[in-house]
Amino acid sequence: MRILQVAPNHETVPPHRDGGTERVIYELSKGLADKGHEVILFAPSESHIPGTVIPYPFWGDDSIGSYVMENLPPNIDIIHDHTFDSAISRVGVNAPLVHTIHLPVFNSVHFPIYVSKSARETIGGGYGFDVHNGIVPEEFEFSYEKEDYLLFMGRVVREKGILEAMNLAEMTGQRLIIAGPLHDEELFYSEISPRLKRNSLLQFVGPVGGRIRQDLLKNAKCLLFPIQWAEPFGLVLVEAMACGTPVLALAKGAVPEILGPFPEMMCDSVKEMAEKLYYYQAPYRPDQLRYHVEEQFSVSQMVEGYLALYQLAISEYGG
Repeated sequence: MRILQVAPNHETVPPHRDGGTERVIYELSKGLADKGHEVILFAPSESHIPGTVIPYPFWGDDSIGSYVMENLPPNIDIIHDHTFDSAISRVGVNAPLVHTIHLPVFNSVHFPIYVSKSARETIGGGYGFDVHNGIVPEEFEFSYEKEDYLLFMGRVVREKGILEAMNLAEMTGQRLIIAGPLHDEELFYSEISPRLKRNSLLQFVGPVGGRIRQDLLKNAKCLLFPIQWAEPFGLVLVEAMACGTPVLALAKGAVPEILGPFPEMMCDSVKEMAEKLYYYQAPYRPDQLRYHVEEQFSVSQMVEGYLALYQLAISEYGG
């Protein structure tokens, strides 16, 4: 097939550092190419995939729909829209079209694909389809040995539970490394920065990628995921487990789907998380976590899921 992928216009594909959606788009594009499909990607400049990249000559998502239509390559079999507002749905494209809804937002589109069953039910009202995000486990270094620090990795915003993660570290007197981009500077400078200055056990390292990101995930004794919203997926949970690193997460959104076989890593409250952290012992072996990722969240499974939905959309479009 000749497959067109349309990425948001905020971060390169793959991302230099943080960017879960962009990592998924890259791995999907590579997986499709590995199966012999031709992949064309609209994405920010400096993006690259095993295929053709058409760079956006502007910043932001507002003009994506019109730009894609004005520069639409010929003979496209399917268009896969990953933009956060499903921009291609509003420009009247004459081709089979599917949309992955990466954020917890409702976009009124004909063929929505959510990244978890939970998101399809809570955001889409049960309408549409779902395909879990996938990773290449072999690209994540595995380790039985862990160092004595907790890890928070994600966007620095309230809904990701950054304040709760800091509370947990302070309540239990443990070291916490915070890694992620500042998406709420007011929150950082008014509430987070003063606490960093008061407590040397709290360390902010900013957005990370490459070796630094790999080492943080591989060596943490526990990843904290005290989310304050219905997380549509939670890719960092999968990445941590691929490294053999246990997690503690609030059981919201897609968390029970991802951590289903490991109930001891899910909590109903921050208080329960703190109780588990006081005398923390990893509840599962690192190799159990790695095996779960290999069996349930591989790129190959994600690619097969999307290919099946591409065929369905093409068949439906053809009548």
